[in-house]
Amino acid sequence: MHGIGVSRSILTTRAPDDELFQPKNGSFSSVEKYIIAVFVAIAWYNAAELIVLCLSTFKVYRGWYFWSLLIASLSLFPICLGYIFYIFNPGISYYLSISLIIVSWSCMVTGHSLILWSRLHLIIRSPRVLHLTLAIIIVDAIILHVSTAVLLYGSHADNVALANRFARGYDIMERVQLVVFCVQELLISGIYLWETAKMLRLHPGPLHYKILSQFLIINIFIIILDVAVVGIQFAGYYALQVTFKPVAYSLKFKLEYAILGRLIALATSPSSSEPFPSRKPRNFTLLPWLM
Repeated sequence: MHGIGVSRSILTTRAPDDELFQPKNGSFSSVEKYIIAVFVAIAWYNAAELIVLCLSTFKVYRGWYFWSLLIASLSLFPICLGYIFYIFNPGISYYLSISLIIVSWSCMVTGHSLILWSRLHLIIRSPRVLHLTLAIIIVDAIILHVSTAVLLYGSHADNVALANRFARGYDIMERVQLVVFCVQELLISGIYLWETAKMLRLHPGPLHYKILSQFLIINIFIIILDVAVVGIQFAGYYALQVTFKPVAYSLKFKLEYAILGRLIALATSPSSSEPFPSRKPRNFTLLPWLM
């Protein structure tokens, strides 16, 4: 939902009054380096745990939910590695660093939207809403990821004048991408929250109320993470925002397992005659994935 966070400005000289966590003359203070190291370590630890959870939780490796969750979790490794290569420049080509960031960023962000979308099948009866939501995700991914990638590669061209023109376009597109992905995830989460609230009214039992209330709390926390990443991005704290993004997404992916556990509890509840919509979309199942 947010801009990739790569900037040519890391290679240029900045004014003495630059904010903390902004790159200065291509170098970082000890505090900034510690922050980067801590966030990268947290993201990689969470990624390893997520992959183990994914492979051990799902007994049949198929479906949108499984593959979106697995690929998005795997993307946490290369995106952090790409940021490390790009920020500290250990003699590796910037194009390699950018390629790692672009590919893994696309998998992480669009993967999360697909995770959210795949959960909508459990609470929405309308195939039209599901198809429209998927179309929005696909169109946004193609337009935003491709255009941002072209501008980012161009901003590192050897021709300085050409690179500056691409850099100006990238600065604009990065903010556009930030807003669009934010709105997209908020839209999907909003649909989920709305439908969950409707289910609370249809199934007033204490177990349903407890589980569905937890859905609401978890989704609200996910929205808070989205807002936090957006806020840090616009605040301009470079070292903080580029390494906080993978941490935020890893936390959102871990929350998916909390949601999944509650979905299973709700689906297998003996007090539930039909907790989910009876007209499920074709070829979609939840419990067979876990058996």
